[in-house]
Amino acid sequence: MAVSEDILRENYRRLSDDKLLRIVSEDAVRLRPEALALLQDELRTRGLAEVAEQSVQAQFRVLDEAGVQEYCALLQAQPCPLCQSAARPLNATITSKVLSFLVMTTQKKAFAIACPGCLDTLSREANTSSALLGWWGVPWGLIRTPQALIFNNKMAKGHHLPYANDLLKAFVVSNVGRIEAAKGNPADLQNIIRAPRLG
Repeated sequence: MAVSEDILRENYRRLSDDKLLRIVSEDAVRLRPEALALLQDELRTRGLAEVAEQSVQAQFRVLDEAGVQEYCALLQAQPCPLCQSAARPLNATITSKVLSFLVMTTQKKAFAIACPGCLDTLSREANTSSALLGWWGVPWGLIRTPQALIFNNKMAKGHHLPYANDLLKAFVVSNVGRIEAAKGNPADLQNIIRAPRLG
């Protein structure tokens, strides 16, 4: 059952500017057309329509390889969120960490965007934790730990590429609205890469 337009309009009216901008920059493609129209009306009322419109258009536009590369270059030019260095272009990785205690084993994967040196450090830390603390669970620690070590070593091969790796491209495609909304604001771009959400 769909929410009535009046209820939706009132809900949008109650939200803060930041919340409305986050919805329009992250979820515009998931909204029903009438819900998006109501959201855009509320943004127009608040004088935020121009900022939001570019983000909406970016989400509905089909990105070609050149468009993906343009957004990747924008992110890669930012300082590293971990060490603040701007000497090397940023890239992305996923690390896998396994921790075990007797019959309990946990595996945690984390996505990060950083400079190649910091990505290497994140992979090394995940490997060290897994190698020291992953083996102790029976049977999953013995299975998951080698998987994590192999996975981390495979991911590390993409850290030092002179171009955006596939993970960074996937991040850009799934976050194009957020990136477009933050395009002119380095602090907002830093927030996007400091706490990235993939997919």
